[in-house]
Amino acid sequence: MRELDGIKCSLEERTDFLNNRVRPVVVTYPSRTEEVVKIVNVAREHGLPIVVWGGGTSLAGHLVCDGCILIDMKFMDKIVEINDTEWYVRVQPGLILSKLNEELKKIGFFIPPEPASSFACSVGGVVNNASGGMRSVRYGTFRDWVLALEVVLPSGKVIRVGELFVKNRAGYDLVHLFVGSEGTLGIVTEIWFKIIPVPEEVKYSIMMELSDFRQGTEIIRELRKNRVVIDVAEYMDGLVAKTINKHFNTNIPESVGGTITLSSSSTYREKIEKILRQHSVTFTEVDEDKTLSERALAGLALKAEWNERVSEDIVVPLSKLDEAFMKIKELEEKSGVKIAILGHIADGNLHPNILISSRDDPRLTKIYDEIGRIAIILGGSISGEHGIGYMKADLMKEQLTAHNGIEVLKIMNDIKGCIDPHHFMNPGKFVELAWSRYLINKD
Repeated sequence: MRELDGIKCSLEERTDFLNNRVRPVVVTYPSRTEEVVKIVNVAREHGLPIVVWGGGTSLAGHLVCDGCILIDMKFMDKIVEINDTEWYVRVQPGLILSKLNEELKKIGFFIPPEPASSFACSVGGVVNNASGGMRSVRYGTFRDWVLALEVVLPSGKVIRVGELFVKNRAGYDLVHLFVGSEGTLGIVTEIWFKIIPVPEEVKYSIMMELSDFRQGTEIIRELRKNRVVIDVAEYMDGLVAKTINKHFNTNIPESVGGTITLSSSSTYREKIEKILRQHSVTFTEVDEDKTLSERALAGLALKAEWNERVSEDIVVPLSKLDEAFMKIKELEEKSGVKIAILGHIADGNLHPNILISSRDDPRLTKIYDEIGRIAIILGGSISGEHGIGYMKADLMKEQLTAHNGIEVLKIMNDIKGCIDPHHFMNPGKFVELAWSRYLINKD
């Protein structure tokens, strides 16, 4: 590693979690906001694109670049402040999410959203991607947990948006403009998260073995109708369970219809067990932390078994979950390509994993797009938490056109042009790419 004008840097190529190539002209490693400003000014003056690297766990091609300045946030990984009276934590973006929660739990607090990649993803990444996870059905996504942000704009100016309290009606909601913007509007250099005490309620966690997927969705819908507050409802099919067992020596049931790990307060135990008995489902009480830790190994296991594994991320209304699942299985049969399915089933979020031997397989793009279109047709979304990047720009255009009207996409593109008029912040992706594809098809 060298230094350039006092900033650490290196020359290297990388790949993200899906093996997409990242070919920067230089990788920079800032340690404070002032160095980020310096990098942004150099990039703008020389017409070089900027891409920010957090944990490299992107699943939609957010990090792909040729000839960019890659900003690696690994040295901006500090917890600056924990306020246990106002209930917030102030952090730098390179901090790994699981490490943040480990420190918070030492004083009885946590940030609830729990991505399966929390052991590897950065807090800056989950903010820029508005990530969700295994507890989103109860606690929402990271969009719901950001109070304020420090951001370096494409102009090199540093701004702070938001306040360190929940009630704030002063102006437009710029915090949530930057949350989920995928690095296309500016570079987040500090984050103020809401935190809450770890619940003192006694947890009740079970794993159910399903005869088929429909049995699981019927149970979830009935639990919700009976006002059971669900913390976690994690679905995995038999192929996923078998693959995790093989590569990590676990003992997850390889049930023909898949399994659901369900967690709730023990207050609801009687209601839950009554509904499970009515559906004649086999279930076993489990340790939540252990079971969810095994579930979090799914991505690594699938990648180890099939070198090229592309994870989809769709959301549909709960009433449409069965139909979405069946359509994905029909697509699997028609294409001859295995599709392993995971899901945060209580909030309608499915993760079909397309398992192929090569990214050059011509069936991949067709299957990927068709899964997205299943969500659009069923009134859902092409992404609940993985984001858009470059891989879903066309699908984003299709969703917004079908559900909202093209004027909404135009407004989004105008915002991008207003804040980043030189289009050098993570260019050629997300809103910018979706809008350009619309213009091409329009002509």
